[in-house]
Amino acid sequence: MRKWLLGTVICGLMVSLAGCGHVQKEPGPQREPAVQQNREPLTGLPTKNRDPMILMVMINNHHHARPQTGLSRADWVYEILAEGEITRFAAFYHSEASGVVGPVRSVRKYYLDLAKGLHAVVAHAGGATNAMETIKQEGLPHLDGIHEDERYFWRVGFRKPPHNLYTDLGKLVQRARSKGYDAMPLQLPLTFSAQGATDRGKPAEQIHIVYHRLYNCGYAYDSGRQAYVRFTQGEKQEERESGQPLTMQNVLVIRAKHRIFDSAGHREVNIAGSGNGFLFQKGKAIPIRWENRSGVIVPTVRGKIVSLVPGKTWVNVIPENGKVTFE
Repeated sequence: MRKWLLGTVICGLMVSLAGCGHVQKEPGPQREPAVQQNREPLTGLPTKNRDPMILMVMINNHHHARPQTGLSRADWVYEILAEGEITRFAAFYHSEASGVVGPVRSVRKYYLDLAKGLHAVVAHAGGATNAMETIKQEGLPHLDGIHEDERYFWRVGFRKPPHNLYTDLGKLVQRARSKGYDAMPLQLPLTFSAQGATDRGKPAEQIHIVYHRLYNCGYAYDSGRQAYVRFTQGEKQEERESGQPLTMQNVLVIRAKHRIFDSAGHREVNIAGSGNGFLFQKGKAIPIRWENRSGVIVPTVRGKIVSLVPGKTWVNVIPENGKVTFE
């Protein structure tokens, strides 16, 4: 009887101290410091927007569509050939998720591959047949300004179709929520540091890129802004309303396989693997090997991801026979 009472007392003490008789474990390894969690996933800058939703908007780059609206607010911008010599932008928005953007154009399948890697909601004006089939078959989150979400897009009178479709980022987020699109917090394979990877770079204050014999673009480093300034066909590319130049802290130029598969000039672009390229930061060029990790294109050197400078990033995906020079 005394043994039973003694056992009961000891058990009671253990329950009160450890809970349900389980032995308390040593605390596990600490997570990353909170400051890392308060950084924008795409820019590495202090957080402005705690909503995890990312929008990818297809932006027209035809000469009749320039200057565009809202490209300066994008965290990341991909430029890839669409048809013929014309490129199109996939602009990813998170840190600045309000304001008018456009003109909006149609989507291609290889842009969807980029959207999936960042769990982005795609805003577009229709798309190529294989892209629309992919959206339907995979149930990808999207907002179509032509077929089902047209009330959240509008046509302007100062441009002619198809270069005059615009939308608003805030309205797109509202529409995405109403359709039940819930974004997840991102764990991206990106790193940021103040100096980036410039310790291994060569001077590159002027960058020249040739996509096609009829189309070229480039960047000029502005030491005052600590950023590159964008040029298209030799002219400084600006925001339509403000007239301010488009600037970015990182320019990533990568080579990828391109293949035209129909008479309309539609392309397949292989961004699923890896290839060679350059990362430009702070007036320096760093030769890199790009890799697709978990659907995100990252710059690497000897297999290790190299750091981006905190700020905006533009990615130029050029054909294998495209040209990039710098000085």
